[in-house]
Amino acid sequence: MNKIFRLVYSNKFFAITTLLIQLGFILVFVFSMSMNTRYFLLASNLISTMLIIFEVNRHEESAFKITWIMLIAVIPAFGWFFYVYTHTGVISRSLKDAQAAALRSVNRFRRDDSDIIKRMEADGCSASFAKFLSHTGSGSVFANSKIKYYPLGDDMLVDILDSLEAARKFIFLEFFIINHSSYMWHEIERVLQKKAAEGVKVRVMYDGMGCVGITSKDFDKHLERHGIECRIFSPVQPLLSTYQNNRDHRKIIVVDGKTAFSGGINLADEYINKIDRFGHWKDTGIRICGDGASGYTQMFLTMWYTVSEADDDNEMKEYIDAQLGSVASDAGGYVAPFCDTPLDSIAAGRIGYTDILNNARQYVHIMTPYFAIDDMIYEAMRYAVTRGVDVKLIMPGVPDKKIPYCLARSYYRDLFDIGVEVYEYVPGFVHAKTTVSDNCRAIVGTVNYDYRSLYLHYECASYMENVPAIADMERDMIDTLSKCRHITITEYKNYPWYYRFTGRVLRLIATMI
Repeated sequence: MNKIFRLVYSNKFFAITTLLIQLGFILVFVFSMSMNTRYFLLASNLISTMLIIFEVNRHEESAFKITWIMLIAVIPAFGWFFYVYTHTGVISRSLKDAQAAALRSVNRFRRDDSDIIKRMEADGCSASFAKFLSHTGSGSVFANSKIKYYPLGDDMLVDILDSLEAARKFIFLEFFIINHSSYMWHEIERVLQKKAAEGVKVRVMYDGMGCVGITSKDFDKHLERHGIECRIFSPVQPLLSTYQNNRDHRKIIVVDGKTAFSGGINLADEYINKIDRFGHWKDTGIRICGDGASGYTQMFLTMWYTVSEADDDNEMKEYIDAQLGSVASDAGGYVAPFCDTPLDSIAAGRIGYTDILNNARQYVHIMTPYFAIDDMIYEAMRYAVTRGVDVKLIMPGVPDKKIPYCLARSYYRDLFDIGVEVYEYVPGFVHAKTTVSDNCRAIVGTVNYDYRSLYLHYECASYMENVPAIADMERDMIDTLSKCRHITITEYKNYPWYYRFTGRVLRLIATMI
């Protein structure tokens, strides 16, 4: 029943519906050929031409344009309906306005980070991406922050529970997936209920589509009954709700504004290897103590105020400034928590990954569960390898989804051609989104190396420079590589021809997978 529910309220169901319309179009065409062929073809060509002209002139990644033009030209009726469906909608416009208003509210209390960026440059950091984040408003740069890296979700849960137990003022949680029947969630909810009863402000936000079928229908009401404020981002709507394609893929926990957790780990048992779904689940995360936690407070509040009424100014300022100015022991380096939204054209995640590749001198090591990149990242990889930089990519050995995995493997040949080394994690599934370079730069968060994460989802991550924990990240990379098999061109050629061909065909619609 849950699978049926997910299908009915998904883009897949819309695609099936429009394909049926396409079949109807063909039938109408066949029956009208004898009388109205010229007029019918003329109208069809005119509509397709108008939509293609409109798409060509949009400010959009070229891969999206190619996909849309192909759909409109090759299968007109399906292409028309699907294009209009994803490019129009009152809900999407109202959501964009609401988020803009929320961002304006939160940014009033954002601290000027220009002095910190100057310190970064004085310390020999590149600071280019930090400047970009600061100037675009995608994130702020912080010093005075202690970072802890988690090579597994199993390790992270222990510290999450300890931090939640220590909460005195507020707890904010925002997740793509919460499995209400999982051990992981039961442990966390137990503490949340306890803290809410003690008077701690507890807020939980989760994605409506990500939690379909794994949370009860009245899950939000259940939390509210226990004193926990709850909001659903983009709850499941009727078929033509145009914002279903843009999901809140973020994972954020903030405790008292002093501590923040983020990474690839959702609140379900596979993320802590409590259950076995696709072999060993390799995921990563970070904890930020100190000023940098404020970056995640700001991100959470912006999304919360997008779907809920904003707090008064005093309360908002208290949340954002909860930790600023205090000293985090053993703090070192700089951290810039940042968000990425499909409602603007910034694509901060893509810029961050490209910046690391372009500034690398020795190596760039990447872990990602999905891989479908644009020309900008591909050329940055080529540029890095050409300069003698060691670029390694770690992918899952056991996939969670066969179609995206086939798509990802279709890029292996292109990566081999430019000298990128590809590895697959033998024990199971890699869900980590971690990029490390030269022992001094790293990004850890929720952003996959695929079009959906880079362009279509709400994401979050932390960019770090000269943070001591980066050494732990690289050690984990080396340890993970020891558990991987090195994929060669010979092995790639041994994949069945139809598998390789399917991957190439899937690249035509890579922006939609």
